[in-house]
Amino acid sequence: MSEHATARPVSDTPPERVDVPAHVPAELVHWVDHHNDEVVRRDPVGFMDELREKHRVFYSPAYEGFWAVTRWADQREVFQRSDDFSSSPVGLPGGPGYGGLKMLPIELDPPEHKKYRALINPVFGPRRVGTMEDHIRSTAVDLIENILASGDEIEFMAAYAEQLPTRIFTEMLGLPFEEHKKFIGWVRVLLHSSQIKEGLARKREAGAEITAYLTDLIDRRAADIDTGVDSDDIITLLLGSEVDGEKLTSDEVLRMAFLLFIAGLDSVTAAHGLFFRFLADNPEHRRQIVEDEDVIDGAIEELLRYNSFVNDARTVTHDLEFAGVAMKKGDRVWLHSGAACRDPREFEDPLTVDFLRRPNRHLAFAAGPHRCAGSNLARLELKISLQEWHRRIPDYRVKEGAEIEMHCGGVGGLDTLPLVLG
Repeated sequence: MSEHATARPVSDTPPERVDVPAHVPAELVHWVDHHNDEVVRRDPVGFMDELREKHRVFYSPAYEGFWAVTRWADQREVFQRSDDFSSSPVGLPGGPGYGGLKMLPIELDPPEHKKYRALINPVFGPRRVGTMEDHIRSTAVDLIENILASGDEIEFMAAYAEQLPTRIFTEMLGLPFEEHKKFIGWVRVLLHSSQIKEGLARKREAGAEITAYLTDLIDRRAADIDTGVDSDDIITLLLGSEVDGEKLTSDEVLRMAFLLFIAGLDSVTAAHGLFFRFLADNPEHRRQIVEDEDVIDGAIEELLRYNSFVNDARTVTHDLEFAGVAMKKGDRVWLHSGAACRDPREFEDPLTVDFLRRPNRHLAFAAGPHRCAGSNLARLELKISLQEWHRRIPDYRVKEGAEIEMHCGGVGGLDTLPLVLG
């Protein structure tokens, strides 16, 4: 085929002509811009359902081009084959880590990845997270009681979904919660903005501001250590950690802190918004939680599956054939977890939400060596939220006529969720 082809759009407004590499078959070209397409913003989780059934893999020319792997088994294989599909963002517009830093350990491949991942595994392991339960619960209860005292209408994202995970994670990282709105603003820009033109410029600016902020914080924590001030925050832990017998440099601590900063301040907020919107719209599912809290663990897994919202990516390390298509070294591969988690080849009747679904091998937390380190903390926060909220507010609904704003990008979710209580 020629180097130029006309994309078959799934977007409302794709370009008329786009550049496509010669090794990409014309019938596999579909324009998908997972940051800006209107169809994506209307449904950041389910917009791939139709394309998944047409193609195991297709090619979008957006953002200098990428392969979209749509199905559960193929995505799981990509996650596990790090020799073929690298986590290093080679060729990604804007460079590594959005702000020019290669984030550790998520943008490393084995065996180097394991060395840095081992430093944070204990922080987010079941034992350590379990010790936080009482504090998370009391924080959740306080937030809910304040909501009840404020009236019968709330903006859920601002009043609760942002508040709980942000309060917990800023404490863990040693950040002042009083500045949380600034932190959330930076992370929104990094994860939700386009990777071209004005969006890329905003990403770079936010990345530079986060880098400067964390650099100063790391310097202050290092000074505290030198003067004997004791602290148990994650940055202090990292400053005392070693890899291959050598203490982490300040740059390595910064790269790890940068990753934790953006990961900890967005994904659990997104999950809360998607969970509570579904429950607000589906009172029969809400009643299951109110009447039997034992169903909550299954509800969390099923709502993570049904609302899976993370967009991951890999880089092809050498020419290969995968899922029936020829991929070239340097090609980008995009993994929309929502497509995989609604795949009927893995999940029977995938668009039906069943809190008793077994098995439920969703990919909401990815798979392989890069499986989400914070999954234990995320599950605990979601469980406590579902318990304490429904003990106090069993009935709620989306405000009639409300326009719910949504986003996609690196993480999909809701910007707003106006609820009426009672």
